[in-house]
Amino acid sequence: MGQDKGAADTLSVAVYLYEPGDGGLDRVAIMLANHLRRRGVAVELWLTRTEGPAAHLIDPAVPVRQVPAPPLGRRATMIAQFPLLAAMVRRHRPDILYSAGNQSNMLVALAALGTGTRAVGRISNPIRHPGKTGVAALARLLRIRAIARISTATIVMGQADRSTLSEAGPLAAPNVRLLPRPTVTPTMERTASARRDGDAAGPRRLLMVGRLTPQKDHATALAALARLTDVDWRLKIAGQGPLRDDLRALCRALGIERRVEFLGYVADPARLAQLMGEADLLLQSSRWEGLAGTMIEALACGAGVVSTDSTPNIRPLLAAAGQPAPVPAGDAAAFAAAIRAALARPAPGWRLVAATAPHRVEVALDAYLDAFRAWTRPPRPQPALSRPSMTR
Repeated sequence: MGQDKGAADTLSVAVYLYEPGDGGLDRVAIMLANHLRRRGVAVELWLTRTEGPAAHLIDPAVPVRQVPAPPLGRRATMIAQFPLLAAMVRRHRPDILYSAGNQSNMLVALAALGTGTRAVGRISNPIRHPGKTGVAALARLLRIRAIARISTATIVMGQADRSTLSEAGPLAAPNVRLLPRPTVTPTMERTASARRDGDAAGPRRLLMVGRLTPQKDHATALAALARLTDVDWRLKIAGQGPLRDDLRALCRALGIERRVEFLGYVADPARLAQLMGEADLLLQSSRWEGLAGTMIEALACGAGVVSTDSTPNIRPLLAAAGQPAPVPAGDAAAFAAAIRAALARPAPGWRLVAATAPHRVEVALDAYLDAFRAWTRPPRPQPALSRPSMTR
């Protein structure tokens, strides 16, 4: 990538992503690389694994380099990758080495040390997990603050995370930037414009989107729905993961299997937007999240949201959209009550869409580009201080 650093208006960026998986941080990293390429930036995707559910989203014009890695689990692989990634940084000399999310922030920060490349990390999950306390929570906080301290800059998606990283102390991060999450696409905007209210006499249309893992806690949402015996509802679940069979069994045990449809992973963004445009509510029952991109997507498509209090970052968004306040994670009774309230008093569609305006893809990705340019711009020379005259 080594461009002439003295050339006018040049910028080179390497986006490190472990794999093009089915998570939100993977899609954001790929969208960022595609956008930078369209803006004329010399950008590359550096991937440990080049195959995955979101690989088809990579613009063919974006160069892809594979980072050498031993055949280990993800965490062990990233540890072993450090000298290999550091060698790549020294060889290709990008201005910015960008980490797609929490798991790779330390790797990227260490690989860029002493190279002249600016390491930029992104907090993709909450720094403080709701309900987590004790030594483990403190160790997590100190580790994330230490990584932010040695990085050139850290991107966060909520004021709570910015305050946590910047607060005074020996590990206060020097450069924390709150940037919107690039989420709302033109397809979603068209979906909201074409949205039609459902049949008031028909079943309430509910949707869940996310990997079938303990973090997303689909079980709490299913238990909540089983409590709504007087509500005619249908639920579609878009996502795949290790808990699929367990969740199917739970549906049978709760007696709701005929009202729940498992769609598997929905790779087509247009199809996912269509599902959100058809839904009355998105159910977000996660135990923890960074900002919950699917929540922004659903609101942008005109669907309401019921959520657990998975991160303080979502509270301003839900309030702006006129949605019920988030409920405690794992509380099926509270989640059921919030669903009932949201169905009884839906907010107007214009309010849902307006709340997501800062997260429009073009606007948000240009904010990333502006930040990258600012972090690589040479500091302005300070005017020389006049020395006091020694003459009397």
